[in-house]
Amino acid sequence: MPTVAMLFAALALTTGDGPFPPGLRLNDIQVIGTHNSYHIAPPTGLYALFAERARAWQYTHAPLRTQLSDQNIRALEFDVHHDPQGGLFRNPLFGHGSSALLKQPGFKVFHIPSVDQGTRCVLLKDALTQVAAWSDEHPGHVPILIQLELKESGYEGPGGYRIDPPPPFDAAALDALDALIRDTIGARRLITPDLVRGDAATLEEAVTTRGWPELTHAAGRVMIILECGSRARTTYLQGRPSCQGRPCFVDAPAGTPAAGYLVLNDPVGGGERIKDLVRRGYMVRTRADANLREVRANDPTRREAALASGATVISTDAPVPCSDLGSAYVCGLPEGGCWRRSPRAPERTTGGPTPAASPPPRP
Repeated sequence: MPTVAMLFAALALTTGDGPFPPGLRLNDIQVIGTHNSYHIAPPTGLYALFAERARAWQYTHAPLRTQLSDQNIRALEFDVHHDPQGGLFRNPLFGHGSSALLKQPGFKVFHIPSVDQGTRCVLLKDALTQVAAWSDEHPGHVPILIQLELKESGYEGPGGYRIDPPPPFDAAALDALDALIRDTIGARRLITPDLVRGDAATLEEAVTTRGWPELTHAAGRVMIILECGSRARTTYLQGRPSCQGRPCFVDAPAGTPAAGYLVLNDPVGGGERIKDLVRRGYMVRTRADANLREVRANDPTRREAALASGATVISTDAPVPCSDLGSAYVCGLPEGGCWRRSPRAPERTTGGPTPAASPPPRP
């Protein structure tokens, strides 16, 4: 009978991003991620119309494949809008981000309806398919962490301009999202809450006691986290307090059964909180820069605080310099590469227990 470690290790078909030190766990590393990984800056007319607010949108990310292959990115973020009938977002302002794909039913990826719809991947299905294809080509990669921000709010613009809220993520929408993730990423490729929880009573208990999988065993996989409001989170966890049977983790408060990955975007004001959570075994995502303020000012203060906090994911709008903004600011790991040992990670020489359940290895 193969052990769990053997089943995990079968996924690491090549050295990929390794080699990884023995005993190093998924939460012991630090990677760079892109904020709104799909984003294409809006046309200049939006800057004139929306003034200072639109200045925060003046960044364009490279295609996903380029981010993963050339920019050392190992964490992605997609804003997801529910469009069950299709066509809800088909008429963006100034035609920015218009596409025939907007007429199709399904989950759409962009920032703000109508005013900031520029995107590398209109359909979430296409974005996830691109990640899966890259993963197939690089089977020993550091696990790719994908944060899905479920958008449910309206938008208040200038001069009474208002965008009504999109359809909510109800139980049917969340089940459809799960099905899409399994179909595109593949159940065998996913790091799931069940896999990490094993035989522990809750996911939170597992990550704060036994710990996350060792990196050597989790290489080549993808982990997906839902960032959403309390209503959608409650619906997702209904009858499944530790995400039992779900493919996604959720950004749940520390100390609750589903807690494992938390989003704390201020590494300056929340730096000590992040350090404490990392010490206790949680994975944390924070931001090195926000709204292009640090980029325009070429100010590394927030970036350095994020790196020092030990957060697992350091998210940025500038994985390469934003030359069009006249700034040399860039966010990457100080040593280069796509991962490093977190400055807050404990020293481990041997691996502890591995999770008690695993899907079969990929063919």
